Amino acid sequence: MASGKPKQSPGCKQNDVSALARLIKESLQSHKMTQKELAIRSGMSEARVSRILRGGTVRLTEQDINQLALGLKKKPKERDEMRYLAWPELYEIDKALCRGDGDIFTVNHRLAEKGFPLLGNDYEE
Repeated sequence: MASGKPKQSPGCKQNDVSALARLIKESLQSHKMTQKELAIRSGMSEARVSRILRGGTVRLTEQDINQLALGLKKKPKERDEMRYLAWPELYEIDKALCRGDGDIFTVNHRLAEKGFPLLGNDYEE
């Protein structure tokens, strides 16, 4: 039976979401921007921006992060920091890609050690 709560990565804890909210709030302050201005600049609804800033359980998408990063005038590296706060498992995947040792078994082993969701598929070809 569904609980009605959005699904999150096992490694994504409440304080991780709050860390993203804190980062966005700090950026708003440094740019002297309001929540409403961020919503307009990012093309998101004010209600969605508000939910994200409250730091609750919001099912974020890659598009959300990209839109927020654009609205906050972030550089790609800063956008990636936002992604890592939303999905900490991406940090492990990106590290493997940069090292060039990114075979699926090695990466999945590292992800499993940290309690993150594994890469792969649920179907047979």
